[in-house]
Amino acid sequence: MLIKDIMTPIELTLLPEQPVATAWRMIRDLGVMGLPVTDRNGTLVGMVTRDSLIEGGPELLSENPAVVSIMNNRVFALREDSPITDAWSMHGTVFPVLNDKGETSGVLDKGIVAAELLNKANGIMLQIDTILDSVSNGIIAINKDGIISLYNRAAEKITRRPKSYAMGRHLSEVIIPQGLLDFVNNGKEQTECKLTVAFKNDNRTYLTNRNSIRENGKIVGAVAIFQDISELEQISEELDSVKQLNRKLELIIESSYDGILLTDRDGTIIKANRAHERITGIPSAQIQGAQMTELIKMGVYSHSIIDEVIKAGESVTRVENNHYLVTGNPVRDLDGKITRVVVNIRDLTELNNLKEQLEYTRELSERYQGELVQLRSKLNTPQDGIVYNSPKMREIIEATSRLATVDSTVLILGESGVGKEVIAKLIHNESKRQNGPFITVNCGAIPENLLESELFGYERGAFTGANREGKAGMFELANNGTLFLDEIGDLPLGFQVKLLRVLQEREVLRVGGSKPRPINVRILAATNRNLEEMLEEGEFREDLYFRINVVPLTIPPLRERKEDIIPLVQSFKKKYELKYSFNKNINARVYDIFLNYHWPGNVRELDNMIERLMVTTQGPEVGVEDLPSYLFENHIRTEPEICVRGVMPMKNAVIQLERQLLHNAIKEYGSANKAARALKVNQSTVVRKLSRLKDLGYDFKIQ
Repeated sequence: MLIKDIMTPIELTLLPEQPVATAWRMIRDLGVMGLPVTDRNGTLVGMVTRDSLIEGGPELLSENPAVVSIMNNRVFALREDSPITDAWSMHGTVFPVLNDKGETSGVLDKGIVAAELLNKANGIMLQIDTILDSVSNGIIAINKDGIISLYNRAAEKITRRPKSYAMGRHLSEVIIPQGLLDFVNNGKEQTECKLTVAFKNDNRTYLTNRNSIRENGKIVGAVAIFQDISELEQISEELDSVKQLNRKLELIIESSYDGILLTDRDGTIIKANRAHERITGIPSAQIQGAQMTELIKMGVYSHSIIDEVIKAGESVTRVENNHYLVTGNPVRDLDGKITRVVVNIRDLTELNNLKEQLEYTRELSERYQGELVQLRSKLNTPQDGIVYNSPKMREIIEATSRLATVDSTVLILGESGVGKEVIAKLIHNESKRQNGPFITVNCGAIPENLLESELFGYERGAFTGANREGKAGMFELANNGTLFLDEIGDLPLGFQVKLLRVLQEREVLRVGGSKPRPINVRILAATNRNLEEMLEEGEFREDLYFRINVVPLTIPPLRERKEDIIPLVQSFKKKYELKYSFNKNINARVYDIFLNYHWPGNVRELDNMIERLMVTTQGPEVGVEDLPSYLFENHIRTEPEICVRGVMPMKNAVIQLERQLLHNAIKEYGSANKAARALKVNQSTVVRKLSRLKDLGYDFKIQ
């Protein structure tokens, strides 16, 4: 910014012989802090400031001397095109400004310069904050008292604490100090120190650099920079796995009964295994780095199969000297260019002796290999609508992939809301019937007098009010597909025998019909009732039970697979953010409550809870105060409420624990009496401990 951008333009100047009163009126009317004094030729000779007039007092105006008597002869003039920093470095409070012709064109108040420089400094600080927030490494700085003074966005992810919470708080309230406070005292520097932070279901590894902050040679704070290297650690482990895999591949190549020859596209031999040496009689070390033409001269090959593969651009197989079956396979790079050729050589004499056995083995191998590839593909492919992280659900998903390859009847058991229909759809979508219909029937929602017509259909005129053309039942609609009988335990006992006949005969007889219709339907059933108890009480037919209970599959309730709760919450959160077009965060304490609640309604209850919180919570974050009260009254705790990750004197640890408990209780309940009830101690105990902590320097605001 230049002087001319912030100066006050003036057209009038003072003359040395003008009275002081005139100077005062002109300064007042123009609203400036001073005016330049020029002679009759316009040459700048001095400066009269408002401060000099005020210092003269009322006597100066009453005597009304000439301007020359009070003007400052040592004038520092500024140019219009000079930067404003020139004014800040000069002595004085107001300066005359000259244009490019050397004429007086305005005056500049140093206070305005200070304001502009302050705005510029604030802008620079805002840019610095923006830059720090864009850095992927977490940065935390504290002053000499341990109070956080710098905290970027990446640090929020590391500490799981928002910036609004962390700024101005003591470091120990945000993250376990891990020695950072020591740098305020000793001033040492520590670089590339590994630090592992344990969160629930997630351990992260950070590389930290810590150092003291100095000002005028004195230590005024400390700063720590955290770089998340969890992925790098994982990549390092994967690289080790790749190295081990390469060693295994090397062993596999050397263990191959067939001779293997690896060459580049020019025919230079890169590697030959021991089997190639056994078949051809030529030592592998002798041909390492040799050309394929040398093997042709030795009579092993009649001509170069490498050239044939390069020319054809695909695998080439031929018989050499009536003894060897030779196959050349191209190896391409990412651009599709052939860079290597793998030559496989086999002794035909041995091949002929094992031909029949090999063909049989190959047939089995191809079939099982295809099934294995298909099964692995399904296991490694994310399942639509399935969110899980627990070993129990992983076993269920693996079981569904195996069951999808067959047509066996599956009985899916589990409490209401655990996702039985989702598992049924998954089995159908991965089966050979995936292009056929998937029909769901809620057996408990259909009146008993309509069950037969709904499931088996009816002929034209079968009963009053029937469709004139008749109607196909659910079994017919599911033909060549899957029929999911949900809540099968709610079927009336009298109808169960009719269903059993359809399942046994694989045909249905419409109501009012005389000719059975064949059906090709896979049956999946589900219930949340105990069918074995119903058998003992005579409420469910034994023969139907054994017909549908071919492969039982029990879905565990959500309380037994708590590893799935947080992934499910994140999935439901994204679903409703997309549905309602807004974003909200969920406080870490809310996750703790969710993990400790027993979820009698299972996944369905959790889904409904997230939608309720997303649409009813005001503000950008769902907090503990937004949760319904029954989550606190009926939850069960399976995780330790206190987790100690560092080592400190036990006395200090007890003080810190009491301080945090009392701080949280007072903050949440507002009074010592209510806090005492929440902590299940006497009010006098709370008051006594508060007094003790106050003596140690901690203060609490209570009602």
